[in-house]
Amino acid sequence: MNRLRIAAATVAIAWSMFHPGPAGADDEILLGAAISQSGKYAREGKFYVDAYTIGVDAVNKAGGVKVGGKARKLALKLYDDQSDPALAARLCTKLVTSDKVNFLLGPYTSGIAIAASAVAEKYEIPMVEGGGAAGNIFDHGYKYIFGTLANAELYFQPAVEVAAKSTPPARTAALLFSNEAFDKSVAKGARKWLQEAKIDLVYDQEYQPANQDFSSVLTVIKSKSPDLVLVAGHEENSLAFIRQSQAADVNPKMAVFTVGPPTGDFRKTLGKAAEYVYGVTTWLPEMELADATFGSARAFAKQFQDRFGYEPDYHVASGVADVLAFKAAIEKVDGLDPKKVRDALAALDAPTLYGRIKFNAGGQIELPQTLIQIQHGRLVPLYAGGKSQGKALYPTPPWNKR
Repeated sequence: MNRLRIAAATVAIAWSMFHPGPAGADDEILLGAAISQSGKYAREGKFYVDAYTIGVDAVNKAGGVKVGGKARKLALKLYDDQSDPALAARLCTKLVTSDKVNFLLGPYTSGIAIAASAVAEKYEIPMVEGGGAAGNIFDHGYKYIFGTLANAELYFQPAVEVAAKSTPPARTAALLFSNEAFDKSVAKGARKWLQEAKIDLVYDQEYQPANQDFSSVLTVIKSKSPDLVLVAGHEENSLAFIRQSQAADVNPKMAVFTVGPPTGDFRKTLGKAAEYVYGVTTWLPEMELADATFGSARAFAKQFQDRFGYEPDYHVASGVADVLAFKAAIEKVDGLDPKKVRDALAALDAPTLYGRIKFNAGGQIELPQTLIQIQHGRLVPLYAGGKSQGKALYPTPPWNKR
């Protein structure tokens, strides 16, 4: 049965940069990944499929990866993990043992990244992933896992700091988070920031990620009337919560979501209901970031939009950074030895369109979260690293006055 599931999950990649030949061939360096292309994480999984695609293509167009005085092309091997951590682990094992990939790119979501990272560690094959941010991906003492998303416990820090400094300041908060590794890490951090800001947590509730009915939760939240609402979940959860908040006439001064607001599809789907919504991101196209492969972050964003038909967000940028991290590490050691490339990744300090790629001792990047708000259909950066960047539309007006 497992073999049948793996066979069914295999994705036939028809892109020009994919070559099914053995890793180590003179003209290619094979990167492999198991990505959610079906199942509950397919919406976000697509970001990484597209990110890896454009990243590999751009590196190849710019001359490939220099190894031993020769330019070598990158190639990509992808499987569909069907949003299943156990299947992802088996597919990563297949990539290493059967497909003989040189290196591993990561999956989407922290729960799957935890399972996949164990495979990378077992076979001592470096994995760079931009889809999992939970701290417990990196607290096992593993040496072969590297992450380009900032620690999940930091996600709500800027939101809480701004809420506490606003006029009138937030005094009470409700916290809602899904029963997944990433969201539980976000919630753990949120409790710390709320305590430090002296904001009273009047509601602290976990929910199942498949749940899209928040009516009973919203009834309780409305009765407690918190100034600040923090919601950790996937984009579908955020969309459902906002729609149902409008129907239930729940009106906090500030509502912040971990996933959704930075994406163009989120704003298009909600229309006017997206106005005043807050989110967090480590990357925006207008940031002053650049690298030799893409040029500026803004140029990358346009190239991505033209090719795939939607705006890239921080998920996409972090996925591209995964590919660029491998390029930099391989060229630094001038070879493909997994242990040497692993050491080069651990010592990496390289500018990219996503930001400076420099991993901490645990293998995770450290980038500040930027609080953003949707204003007149646009993302407006408000606050990052203790510094204001824009003016919030605060407090959020009631639904009947928007």
